[in-house]
Amino acid sequence: MSAWLTAAGALAGLGCWLAVRELVPAPPSLRAAIDRLDSGGRPDDRISPRARIGGRLAATVPWVRVPVQDLRLLGQEPADWLARKVSLGLAGLASVPVLSALLALCGMSLRWTIPAGLTIALGAVLFFVPDVFTSMRARAKRADFRHALTSYIDLVTLERGAGSAPTEALEAAAEVGRGWAFERIRDALSRARKASEEPWDGLASLAAEIGISELADLAEIAGVAGQEGGRILDTLSARAESMRAEALATAKAQAGARSTTMVLPIALLAGGFLVLLIFPDFYRLFG
Repeated sequence: MSAWLTAAGALAGLGCWLAVRELVPAPPSLRAAIDRLDSGGRPDDRISPRARIGGRLAATVPWVRVPVQDLRLLGQEPADWLARKVSLGLAGLASVPVLSALLALCGMSLRWTIPAGLTIALGAVLFFVPDVFTSMRARAKRADFRHALTSYIDLVTLERGAGSAPTEALEAAAEVGRGWAFERIRDALSRARKASEEPWDGLASLAAEIGISELADLAEIAGVAGQEGGRILDTLSARAESMRAEALATAKAQAGARSTTMVLPIALLAGGFLVLLIFPDFYRLFG
């Protein structure tokens, strides 16, 4: 019996560890950073075992939706994400049978329908946990990127106003800024330069990679100026102002939503306070 208890406890601990590990934000993938720097070496040497397992899972279950743009924005590999997703689902499926076995060893038995239903429910919930957390983190990262992009557009406008060419304005503005968003922009411009492409093509590729439509608009505006020689100062200024107005409207909407959600806790507190006030009278009346 002690061996069964040890094995069941180990499996339950493994499931809890996988769940907690998924809730903790994962660091950026080193392999993705190496790929962005175009380092040498054979690709197979840089693929982790979990990535290999995830690649096989992607070929086995092609119906599973992988948020590629969100993962690229977060610096994670789709294969690793899929491997974590399947691992959490399997841990959820195994947790309830393990707990049921522990209860059975302790002399407590349940109807088979209860563990079966809980197994399916817990497995489904843990299977979709990575989707929820990845979407939430990607949404926050896109908001940060848009804030940085507004500053980048202002810097490009200043460079163009000083007489710089579109190519020089895009690269000089990227060198001035700091932060992870400017690093991604600098990496995109560097890849375009190494590939003998125009810088706005690199920005368009980055926009398609991480799903930032405003960056694609900037690439299109810069492309028009670089190819046709059009004046873009007014267009860039108007785009930056519209992005600021959109960000302000989003912040106000979020503040209003949070204010609305505070109504229910305040109402519960008021109701509890009223219950405390009238409870002595009811107790004396009916006691």
